[in-house]
Amino acid sequence: MMEELLIGLIGAGNMGKSLASGVAACDLARIAAISDPVEGAAEAAAEDISEGDEIDTYTDLGEMLAREDIAATLVAAPNYLHPELVIRSAEAGKHVFCEKPMALNVADARSMIEACETNDVKLMIGQVLRYNSRVAFILEMIRNGDLGKPFGMQISRIGGGWTAGSKYHAPWRLKKETCGGPLFEISAHEIDFMRQVLGEACTVYASMDNYVSPEVDYEDFVQMVINFEEGGRGALLAGHAARVGKNDGKIFLTAGTIYYDNSIGEVTWLGEGEEIQKISYDELDGRYERGVNREIREFVEAVVDDAEVTIPGIEGLRNTEIAQAAGISAASNRVVELPL
Repeated sequence: MMEELLIGLIGAGNMGKSLASGVAACDLARIAAISDPVEGAAEAAAEDISEGDEIDTYTDLGEMLAREDIAATLVAAPNYLHPELVIRSAEAGKHVFCEKPMALNVADARSMIEACETNDVKLMIGQVLRYNSRVAFILEMIRNGDLGKPFGMQISRIGGGWTAGSKYHAPWRLKKETCGGPLFEISAHEIDFMRQVLGEACTVYASMDNYVSPEVDYEDFVQMVINFEEGGRGALLAGHAARVGKNDGKIFLTAGTIYYDNSIGEVTWLGEGEEIQKISYDELDGRYERGVNREIREFVEAVVDDAEVTIPGIEGLRNTEIAQAAGISAASNRVVELPL
């Protein structure tokens, strides 16, 4: 029997515990330790996620990284800490899985990639929405080619804010320097989805402001247009200025159209000479592996088999680049060319 891959979890919050659930579903690995600087946080998380295995806890990350038996880390700390924690993990010789957003600027993302390459460790980015059953189904439908080539995409993902009492309320989410704003914290997923469909971006134009969220120091309403190298066009409405949230999308192809709408839990599509077809999210959920289970399994398998990771650092960098370009565009009221 293959020896288990021992993993150190960095960050004992909700996201850390979510990633730990993915490890629990993987026969090849287990969480051996948790590090969090908040006194008692690692212990509380260990109690929540332990399934009988002993989990060591640390407030000093250096102590955990010094353990030779730990081969990999999962970085699930606040966004602004990702570069430091990935680089420290790499320098300690650990393979790294980093939650999205990879970083809050391209320079930091490059430093993370370089650190992992220099230390010969793997780096995978947690763009888990790719593995969401609805997105996985849509991507399969597009890639099989029956609906032609995609040329246009429009996504809305807008909801409420991080007010006290919100499930995701945390002081670091209220500041641009620690959170990055909605294009980083939330819509890194939608940016990644558009790239999966339309390829690499070449220009970004965005307009954004804060209208109804005094608790944050960044934009709560964003409209962005992306032009892609292969000729496609994408538009994104993002933020948390809406009292009634909406998460839906439209994908336009040369021989068909696909719509999805989270409010009704349904994907609708029409190809040439067909009748409109629909499938519910409930039907799709049974077809696909749970997203967090799949991303962790793929990371672990890449480490164990010494294979390429499925979502490498460059993917996270490209998503960060578009979000950063949108901020530059909005501040200067101009189209920003990529790469930055």
